[in-house]
Amino acid sequence: MEAIAFELKGRTAFFKKPDVNANVYFTYSHIHKIALYGLLGAIIGAGGYTQQQKSITEEGSSTFNQYPEFYQLLNKLKVSIVPHGDRGYFLKKIQVFNNTVGYASKEVGGNLIVREQWLEKPHWTIYLWNDGSLEEETYNKLKNYLISSTCKYVPYLGKNDHPATIEHVRLVELEEVDEVCGIESLVYSKDIFFSARGTYDNNPIYFFQEYIPIQLNPELNYYEFDEIVHTNRKIKQTSSTLFAFQTEGRVIAFI
Repeated sequence: MEAIAFELKGRTAFFKKPDVNANVYFTYSHIHKIALYGLLGAIIGAGGYTQQQKSITEEGSSTFNQYPEFYQLLNKLKVSIVPHGDRGYFLKKIQVFNNTVGYASKEVGGNLIVREQWLEKPHWTIYLWNDGSLEEETYNKLKNYLISSTCKYVPYLGKNDHPATIEHVRLVELEEVDEVCGIESLVYSKDIFFSARGTYDNNPIYFFQEYIPIQLNPELNYYEFDEIVHTNRKIKQTSSTLFAFQTEGRVIAFI
């Protein structure tokens, strides 16, 4: 089976968490599916939240504007995300800057001090697989745009302060895996069961887990979450719903 692969990286990234406190805006540790769909939608010129709200205002709510266009087009696309950070982590730093547009704050001077947590030098290998759920026309358009290094809008990593670099776009073959002992990509924790001890690569054990957005709620478009993990722990068993394949010398899972 064919899949599209590419390297996704940037100097910084910021995937804002909705559970924000009064002082700092925090980021997810990795790009999540919704943000990745948005990035791919920008490449092919699909509309976003602004266009969705405009459509609702002018035409009323309907199945055509239930979601932003990028999500409507791409939410059936299977994705696999392989982090290249140290043990699944990227360095995070708090950035402090001023928003001086005037209407950002009601304080004297209209100056708002913003604190955001940014990922430093993130790098993922991304795999895209159409299992037949995505319209072939949309998949082929996305494939052609990626291979030809073409984009309608500038792709970025969470916010337009963080331009994305897409390199080494290629087509790869996915091969069935007889026995899954380890997975190098992010994977749903509910789909894997670990051995009592040991790692699949014989390196010191590492284990990363986080709840990340996996889909948009159809009524309000807020995030719905599930737990993902990235680890080298040896896997004893997998669920029947896991999509795991071997390609380029690694075993990956699609989410």
